Amino acid sequence: MIREALASVARNESLGGVLGRTPVARDLVARLVGGESLDEVLPLVSELADRGYFVALERVAPNVESHAEARETADAYSEVVDAIAAAGLAGVAEVIVFPESLGQDLERGAEDAHRRLEALADQGRSTGVPLRLGVGAPKDLAQTLAWVDPLLARGDDVGVTLPAILRSTEAECVRLADARVRLVKGGRADGSTTYRQPIETDKAFVRCAKTLLRGRGEPSFATHDTRLIEIVESLAERYGRAPHTYEYAFYLGRQTGQQERLLAAGQRVRVYVPFGARWFERLVGGLAEQPGGISGALRSLLPG
Repeated sequence: MIREALASVARNESLGGVLGRTPVARDLVARLVGGESLDEVLPLVSELADRGYFVALERVAPNVESHAEARETADAYSEVVDAIAAAGLAGVAEVIVFPESLGQDLERGAEDAHRRLEALADQGRSTGVPLRLGVGAPKDLAQTLAWVDPLLARGDDVGVTLPAILRSTEAECVRLADARVRLVKGGRADGSTTYRQPIETDKAFVRCAKTLLRGRGEPSFATHDTRLIEIVESLAERYGRAPHTYEYAFYLGRQTGQQERLLAAGQRVRVYVPFGARWFERLVGGLAEQPGGISGALRSLLPG
């Protein structure tokens, strides 16, 4: 059934068509994504907040191929910010923004994407809704970080996502140790700029965690690796970090036992909730980013 659902997406069939034929896909909606619309996802965000969780809300955006699509995506991000503020959830929910979805990679699009990001940061500041920049292709990261610096300098509540798999990330963690950094392992990539072996990426994750926990920022450790979570717990204790000055982040429906354990221990736990009409494509993309992760969640839905 999973293969059928994936094949349906590959053939660009509608979400409704997939859901109509596959009980597994229906379960995916309930367990791994927040639904297709803001109206569907906001009650889930409220429920998570009532249970003590923080939330990272990602409106799944398509690959932007035109300036018109980039403007539409920026408007959609803006709608999410306003909806969170109107629902009284600004204190617990942040909005994930991918600069490439603002037109960063389009021909002569970088300047427009920068203006759109600044406008969203202005809106976030006025509404009290924090933004978090998602991690895209490694080639775009330097440009994204160059845009972030002036936003941080003017006091905007904008966090960044850094992948431990990039060799440059350790230096960026030193530079941004007093900012809001979400540390992830990062997807597979080739080239001299990345670590090639998973164990090397894990070691880099730990080194970066040490740097961030020694800083004055509020780091977010986004991993489902139980061993790394335990290491971060030990490091936080060693460096005397008080609970809620850092956090652990998990995808919706993933490692729920760990989420509950950390929450019960008084830790801040953020749940990453993707939503939107193209949610299934986001999950399929996650297979490449975390092949042992999303696929495990898919297998957990199978009977027996």
